[in-house]
Amino acid sequence: VAPTGTGKTESAVFPVFDRLLETTGPGFKALYITPLRSLNRDILSRLEWWCRELGLTVGVRHGDTPQNERRKQALNPPDLLITTPETLQALFMGKRLREHLKNVRYVVVDEIHELADSKRGAQLAVALERLSAYAGEFQRIGLSATVGNPDDIGRYLCGARPFSLAEVPVASHLDIDVRFSGEDFAAQTRAVGRCLDAPGSTLVFVNTRVTAEALGHALFSRGDVEVHHGSLSRDVRVDAEERFRAGAVRTLIATSSMELGIDIGHIEHVVQFGSPRQVSRLVQRVGRAGHRLDAVSRGTVLATGFDDLLESFVIARRAKANECERIVPPAGAADVLANQVAAIAVEYGEIEVSRVRAIVEASSAFAGCGPLLDAVCRQMAEHRLIRIDGTRIIRTGRARRYLIENLSMIHDERKMEVFDIVSRRTVGTLDESFVVGWMHTGAVFITKGQLWRVLDIEDGRISVEPATKAKGEVPSWEGEQIPVPFAVAREVGALRRTRAFDRYSDLAGAIGYAEQSLDRMDRGNYPVPSDRLITLENMDEGVVCNVCGGHKANEALARALSVLLSARYGTSVGIEVGAYRFLLRLPENVRALEVQETIDGLE
Repeated sequence: VAPTGTGKTESAVFPVFDRLLETTGPGFKALYITPLRSLNRDILSRLEWWCRELGLTVGVRHGDTPQNERRKQALNPPDLLITTPETLQALFMGKRLREHLKNVRYVVVDEIHELADSKRGAQLAVALERLSAYAGEFQRIGLSATVGNPDDIGRYLCGARPFSLAEVPVASHLDIDVRFSGEDFAAQTRAVGRCLDAPGSTLVFVNTRVTAEALGHALFSRGDVEVHHGSLSRDVRVDAEERFRAGAVRTLIATSSMELGIDIGHIEHVVQFGSPRQVSRLVQRVGRAGHRLDAVSRGTVLATGFDDLLESFVIARRAKANECERIVPPAGAADVLANQVAAIAVEYGEIEVSRVRAIVEASSAFAGCGPLLDAVCRQMAEHRLIRIDGTRIIRTGRARRYLIENLSMIHDERKMEVFDIVSRRTVGTLDESFVVGWMHTGAVFITKGQLWRVLDIEDGRISVEPATKAKGEVPSWEGEQIPVPFAVAREVGALRRTRAFDRYSDLAGAIGYAEQSLDRMDRGNYPVPSDRLITLENMDEGVVCNVCGGHKANEALARALSVLLSARYGTSVGIEVGAYRFLLRLPENVRALEVQETIDGLE
């Protein structure tokens, strides 16, 4: 565990290279697993020179790898294979590739925090045990810049095996300012522009692709700004990275697509537009600046409102105190278990249930899963994904088809390609839900920070041309909400109550805005919700419950109340959840008093 830019990759792979020089035999000898294809490409470019000088071979394999390169790897496997968790799953399905896994002695999992708290991570944990069944025990190395509970992540990676931790403190490398940028978007854009006027290159982080496009479009006229996010095409992203690295543009506006360790050259300053929502994200993002072992990483958070400002104060304090969030790897996820049982059945043809149990229970994700495996196998047999013959699991034809369609645990929203007929290039992708709900021939929208006019929509492709002198709609994409942790929301509540802003900042403008906002509430005799006070407000749509609980706690409370209120009053109750409040959509006869009575009845 060490800050971004301190050489974690090289620290991990140099000893591995040394051992690989002494390792003989066919097949892959080491795997380097990252969560992103773009990170795969970056790691390959960093390691190719070293491998060439040492006489080692290295290759990359993921969903974009051409078929001829895949064939070459199957015939002549490289010593080191750089890949993703999903492609590792695919390696088990090929007979020849499975043979190549038998000589693996080292596995490096980079940016392990990105995987450990998701079902992708649970799937990877089982995959490592499946690999161990082929290759025997191998050394496991996990790398991260932001882990609040490294012991738990060590157990996630290694299961019951012993492991050791190497930690470098992050806090001493961070210099973070929190400023208030204004309440309207025009003022906020001007505040970003002032940050960009400083000398050197700037990486601007935003939390959503919608914000990236809106900000990119507002700053596009500067001529030195590019937008980077996961819904832009690979060519567009790589071009933006290379132009930024070469100094052709001084500013890159990015989502979490730039959060991980992709090398884009020296970054003088990081700007976070709006609260980063989580401490680990701020540490990861500001850590991109400086990017040298002895350098201080400088970052500015531009808050966009009262909640945003206090949240940014709290997250910046926690980042400088090295108080990253705890990562909780999922345990006993039945859908992941079913996926891996099907994968093991396809892999072996037929296998004893006891052996499947030994493999999955060796992973931290399913340690002691007990009757869950039996229940999952019974349900899979009902759907003919496997056949159970006494104590054996036997694969079916349906299992392989299921696996090909469900290799990944990532939620899949159907995408539609945006194709520029002028440059003959794919610009990016849009979620189908946005296209169906809003898009039509002649519509103008923003992507890559630029305006585009729709010429045609056919066969999953949107043909466009650049548009000028028009107003455009910013697309929406699924799954962009970053949840605020409970501990952060509670500290924000405590800060509302104590008003000790000088402990968090020495910038008069930011402190003044926070104090004025609370003064307005005091003058109106509005009680201020805090870590010790919940307030309820009647609104036209229903009742707003002001609770400083963070997204997940507020969602749990909102769902519980919606069920209770529905049962009591015989009506459906809709919910909208935020970090500091949630809305219960209620009929006119159910108001705050009735909600209070329901809350009082909770045990």
